[in-house]
Amino acid sequence: MSVLTHKNILIVGSEHVYVTKLSEVLVAEDAKLHHTSCADFSASLIEELHIELILVNDLIVDPACNEALHMIRDFFTEKAIPVFVLINDDSERIQEVLALGAADYITPQEDHESVVAKMKAVFGQGDAFSGSTAIDISTVDAEVTATGIRVFVVEDDPLLRNLLSLKMDKSKFPYEFSKDGMNVLPAMRQFKPDIVVLDLMLPGRSGFDVLAEIKGDEKLKSVPVVIFSNKDTQEDKQKAQEMGARGFYVKAMTDLSELIELIESLVK
Repeated sequence: MSVLTHKNILIVGSEHVYVTKLSEVLVAEDAKLHHTSCADFSASLIEELHIELILVNDLIVDPACNEALHMIRDFFTEKAIPVFVLINDDSERIQEVLALGAADYITPQEDHESVVAKMKAVFGQGDAFSGSTAIDISTVDAEVTATGIRVFVVEDDPLLRNLLSLKMDKSKFPYEFSKDGMNVLPAMRQFKPDIVVLDLMLPGRSGFDVLAEIKGDEKLKSVPVVIFSNKDTQEDKQKAQEMGARGFYVKAMTDLSELIELIESLVK
C-alpha cells in the first residue's frame, strides 16, 4: 500500500495540463484529491477536509495564491502541512515562494513520478531525494554519540521545523524554535543554546540581521551559528563567514540527518 493511500491532498489554483496529469498519478496511488481556487482557499477548508498536503499552482502568478501561501504560513505554524508549489523555473519567484513557507517547488519540466516520490518522502517512504527540491529529506537516523546538545533553530517553514524536531528528539537534543527571528535574543538567552541553526530568508527580515544581533550580544556572541538556507550564492556564504557563522549549509544539498551530525561535530 502506498504511503499516499487515503491521504487528503488539496490542489489550489487554476487548472493546468501538468496538474491534470499529476492528479491522475496521485489517484493511482489512492490519494484523495480536493480542488479549490486560490480565491476560495481558507484555513477552515483545510481543517474541514483534514488536508495533509497542499499543492499550489503558481504557474500564472496570482495575488490570491500569494495570499493563500501567507494564510498557510500564518495559520499552521504549529502543524506540519507540507506545501508544494508548481512554478515556472524563475529563481526570483522560487525564492519568494520558499520564503512564504513552501516546503518544495515543482517545475513543469519535472517528471510526474519524481514529484510523487518527493511527496512520499515527506511522509517517510522512499530514499532521500535531490534535484530542485528545497529540502533533502532522509529517512536514515543521524549517527551521534553525544546527547543533551541544546539547539536553537530560527526557521519559518512549519514542515521543516517538524522534521527537525523529529530528528532532534531521536538524538535527544533539547531544542527551541523561533518562526521569524523577531525579538529572538531574550528567548535565546533564556534557553542558553549550545548552537544556533539559522535560516536567511525569514518573514519580514533577513537572517543576517539575526546573525548580527547574536554576534553583538555579550552572552550569545560565542555561541556557534550555522546557516541552513535555500540561498546558495558565494556572496552570501562569504558574508556569513565574515559575520562569524561557523558553517553554511544549503537545504537542497544537506539531508537532515547530516545536519544533526554536523551540529554535534561543531559543539564537541
